[in-house]
This record gives sequence, C-alpha cells and structure tokens, in this order.
Amino acid sequence: MMASAVRSTALRAGGACVRCRKGKTKCVYENGRAPCKNCAKGMHECYLPSESMSHGGHGVSPARVQQRARESLPSERAVSGTSGERQGPPASSVSRHVSSTAEKLTPELMQECERVISKTLPACVAFHKPSFLQQLKNGAMDPTMVNALLTTAARHSPAMIRRYGGHGGGSTAAEHFATKTINLIMQALDQPSLADIQALCLLVVHEWGCRNAVRAYIYLGQAARMAQMYRVVHTHHQQPDPDQFLQDESFRRTLWLIYILDCFLTSSPGRHPALSLHDVKDVALPCLDMNYHFGSPVVVRTLSGVAPSHMAETAGALGEVGEFGHIVLATKAWRNVVEMMTTTTLETFSEDRCLELEQEIDAIRQSLPMHFADKPGQINLHITMGSGYTYAMIHCLLNCGTIFVNRRRILQVVTDDNFSLEAWRMSPHTHVQAVDRIFAASHSIIHSLLSLEHGADKDNILCFPIFMLFSAFTAGSTVAYLALKGLAPSNVTESASGIVRDSLRLCQEGSESWPLVLPWQRHLSVMSKVLREVNNVSRERDPDSREESKLDNIGSPSVKDDAVSQPDTNPDAMDYDQAQPAGSQGPIPASVEGRESEPPAPRRTGIATINGGSVGASTPATASPPPGPHTKLDSPDAVSVSGVPTAAPPGPEVDMTAIELCAAFERQLLELDDLAAFMGGGVAPS
Repeated sequence: MMASAVRSTALRAGGACVRCRKGKTKCVYENGRAPCKNCAKGMHECYLPSESMSHGGHGVSPARVQQRARESLPSERAVSGTSGERQGPPASSVSRHVSSTAEKLTPELMQECERVISKTLPACVAFHKPSFLQQLKNGAMDPTMVNALLTTAARHSPAMIRRYGGHGGGSTAAEHFATKTINLIMQALDQPSLADIQALCLLVVHEWGCRNAVRAYIYLGQAARMAQMYRVVHTHHQQPDPDQFLQDESFRRTLWLIYILDCFLTSSPGRHPALSLHDVKDVALPCLDMNYHFGSPVVVRTLSGVAPSHMAETAGALGEVGEFGHIVLATKAWRNVVEMMTTTTLETFSEDRCLELEQEIDAIRQSLPMHFADKPGQINLHITMGSGYTYAMIHCLLNCGTIFVNRRRILQVVTDDNFSLEAWRMSPHTHVQAVDRIFAASHSIIHSLLSLEHGADKDNILCFPIFMLFSAFTAGSTVAYLALKGLAPSNVTESASGIVRDSLRLCQEGSESWPLVLPWQRHLSVMSKVLREVNNVSRERDPDSREESKLDNIGSPSVKDDAVSQPDTNPDAMDYDQAQPAGSQGPIPASVEGRESEPPAPRRTGIATINGGSVGASTPATASPPPGPHTKLDSPDAVSVSGVPTAAPPGPEVDMTAIELCAAFERQLLELDDLAAFMGGGVAPS
C-alpha cells in the first residue's frame, strides 16, 4: 500500500508522471486519479518516478503494484449478463484481478472495437453484438475483452499499427494488447468469467497467426478447461426466459468457438483435442443470429441432429440452425476429412471412406438455406448484406475438404509403382472426376476471397481469417501440382495459372498480417515459378500460343499482381531456391521476438517444406518419409516417379524440375506437412 500512498501525495502536490516528465508536457489528472490525460490518450502506463522501480520489476511486489492500479480504477469489471462477466466478485479476487495497464478507450479505439464485433470473424458470429456495442458506448465492457478486441483490431488498423507496431507491423501492434489481455485473464483464474474465456479464444487466434503454435495450443486447452469450470459453477435454468436464453446461448457459442479452434489446432498426430465428445454432444448448435440478437428463445438441434436431452420433452419443433451453426457443421465435416488423412496410410487407404466423406460434405451443402447455397453471384449479395465472411467461411471449409479428399485419392494412384501418365489418361472416369472437383473447389475458394477483397473497406488493411488463407494455399498448391504432374487437362492451362497466381498473391499479402502464412507463401512461390517456366517452354514449342501469352501479360489486373507473379525477381522468394551452405538457417517469420514455436531448420538446395523446414530433412509432422518411390532432392541426378515425362530444363534461376517438385510435394502431403504448417508446427512425429 506504500505505492498508493505515494501516488496520492504526489497527485495532491501536482507531481508529474514519468512519461510527461520525459516529454516535458503538462501532466493533468482527471478527478485526481491515474492515469493522466496524456497516458490515457496514448494507452500507456502512468506512474510516478518514485514508482519506477516497481514498474521495472524490482523492489515492489506485483501484488502491491496491482493493488495500486485497482484503487485507481474502482469500476474495472462491469456487470453484464450476455457477455458473461461475474457479478460482485469477492474482495480477495478483486485485488488479484487487476492490471497495471488498464486502458481508457479513445473514440478511435472504440471504433476499432466496434469494427471487430460487427465485421470480423470470429467475434462477429460468436459474440452478442447488441450488448457488446452497448457496453462499449457506456464504457462498461470488461477490460479483458476490450484488450482482446484491440488485439484483433490491431492487424486491420493502419493507425494502430503506426502507433503500436512500428517496424514490427500488425503482429507487434497486436502483441501490445495481447500481453495485457493474458495478464488480466491469469489474474482472474480463480473465478473465470465468460468474457475471460471469449478473450482467450481471440488470443488463441492471435498466437496461432504469430506462429506461436505451442502457446496457441496451450491457451486453447486452458480455454476449454475454463469453459468446463464455468459450466459447473453457473447453473442453467430451463425456463424460456429471454435473459437466461441470452446467457446460455452466449456460453454455447463460446463453446462452439473453442470446438472450431480445437478442430483446427489438433489436425496432426500428437495433438490431442481439448474438448471431448462428451463436452459437445448434448449442446445445441448456434441458433439464427436474429433469435440471438433479439433474445428470442429457441431450441436448436445438436451435432447428432436431435434436441438436447434436457429439452427433449419440452422443445416442440426445433428451431433452424443459425449462420454460425453452419460454420460448425462445415468445420466438423472438414475435420473428419483431416482425421482420414492422419489415420490412413498407403496400405490402409479406403475408397469407401472417401465416398462417405464426400457424401457428408454434399449433405451439408444440400442442408444449407437457399441464401447460403453456392451459386454464381451469391457472395456479392452477402457482402452487400454484411454476411460475406460467414458465407465464404462455410464454403471455404467445404471446398477445402473436397480438395483434401480428391487429392488423397490422386496421391494413392500416383504413388503406385505401376503408375504412368499413359495409364492415367486411359483411366476410369473417377480420376477425371477427382481433378474436375479439385478445380471447381479451388476456383470457388479463390473467387470468394477475390470478391471479399473487392468489397473490402479501403481505409483498413484486409486481413483474411487464417483458414481462408490456408484454403487459398491449398487450392493454389494443389492446382499447381496437378498442372506440373501432367494430370490436369491441357485446356485448363490458363485457368490453372490464374488460380496459382491469385492464391500466391493472397498468401503474400496475408503473410504481412499473419507470420504463420509466410512459409506457405514461399512454398507456393516456388511452385508458381516452376509452373511459369514450364508454361513458357510449352509456348515456345507451340508458336500459335505466343500471341496468347503476350495478351495474358497485358491483361494483368494490377501492378501488385505483376510483382507477385514474378517471384524470381524477389530476393526473399529466390532465397528458397539458392544453394545454402550446410547448416545455414533460413529466415524466421516476423513473429513476436523470442517466442517461436519452431526452431529454424537447416536448408538445402531446392524447395522448402510447407512447414518451413527443407525437403530431405525430417519435418515436424513426421520423422521418416512414407514408403514409395519418391525422389530425394539432395541428389541432382535423382529421378522421380516412373513414367512421368521430364519437364524442359528451367532457367538458371530455378534449380528444380517439375519432376522433382512434384515428388517433393507428394512426400510432404503424405507426411502431413501441410497440416503441420497450418497449425504452425509444434507437432509430434506420427
């Protein structure tokens, strides 16, 4: 309490805080309390010179510093029903649940929070929009949630990046608020509120996008445990009371958000789910947003299609599954495909299982309301109505699952010892169907993201959700592989090039917001380069296509597209293709310094693994390559899968042939390297 006494005396005496002293500005306090106006406006810590030792981590215990901050902010945790804040916490927890960095929201920062709640996944579908916006306007929102929203907003806001990011960009700006958020959450661990759980979910996304895989995975497990304890402590009444319905639905949506993140971040052997089937099997899916926002009680079916057991007798007709509910169902279908990929070997592959998974995906497509059907122009209507990202997320999940299933079928064929292109071209109709479905799904993914990009707010940085960027990478890399392997029809060359070019640009721009995406973008840049070289050689052999090639170059939609489509002039992209001395280490994505989940891996000449390592070395996904006639890229004389014609020699800038690239990609997919890259590493060998 000594620090508090010093502060009170200094305020009465007109003492200035450290920041105002350094800036030689007038230090003015509102109501005689910290923070001063300057520190509040800049969202900085406000403390006197006599307290500087405690802020440097010496001399004063954290409890005393926290107690001082609590005395200066008496109404930090406001009461709220729908966002789940606790009511009347005991005095013992009040002294713990504080932060020396509690912020005063400026109008600009409030606007950034509103943007996240209204327009940014997952907050715009998982949180109760009306009450959150009202709490912001009244200054009654839980500080933990405020900082979590600002963590999300920082990647989108040029102003926040300039103020808090510096040369580190959006990730550094986001980390500024993420640190405050986790401090508040940990201080309230004895009595977690729903706001704490919701905020932690946003932190999981932040750490995941920063490629801090282990931290994200651990935070996710903590969020699941907090949700389980919240469910135990808070009794749920079973009467159709609107206020109770809002509280229950808010908790259900938070649980489903954890479920989705759990599906994403446990997509590899060794990553165990944080939630069990028991945690969600009797939980109603999210209802329509209209029912949720207006507090109209309704009972919705569970994942298994039946009413929740405690409502079975009184439910009557079940309500319609809501927008967020369709994302949950699509995520489940995608995760089932991933489970097949992670548990199936070349010896245990089952075509029947692939058919079942495709039928499950098609069943979800058929169950979507008419306005969510995948039809031409449909996404533009959703963008106009403000639901573009919800629509795109549903179909990115379904289309990515479709690519996974059909790509796994193709891998099973091409890794056979007797595979040849001649046999493929004479193959049954099923092979052609697999390629057609991949191209259709890939085109749908890229078209959705380009439509969102076209309709985006030009005043803010476009920051796609991580999964959308991964689906774009999956589309581009798979189409590039099919074209380079010779499995795609000859009449789709330009279409394939367009998909690869657009996916590369989307990943490159996405990597500026999410360091996690950087290895994907680099991997795709190599595939794009080799594909372009092969296409150029093909055009030279076919004089009739030269004029068409010139017209293609003229028709580039933007200067930025031209820059991305020529990665051989980009030193960063070239870095993956240059021979490196043994033991040399590649660049690390611009994440939070000192918190990388993956150590940099040695690289050799050739293509890097999707997960940021190098071909020929073990990846985080597996310790040894699967059986099969795969090429080792360490040897310049290595030969790929038998029967595949050798591509024309590329230019001197590229030291890989199409054969080598395809062999490497096949091995990486069978080793689940793309899934390890999706999670950011931190996976155990299979």
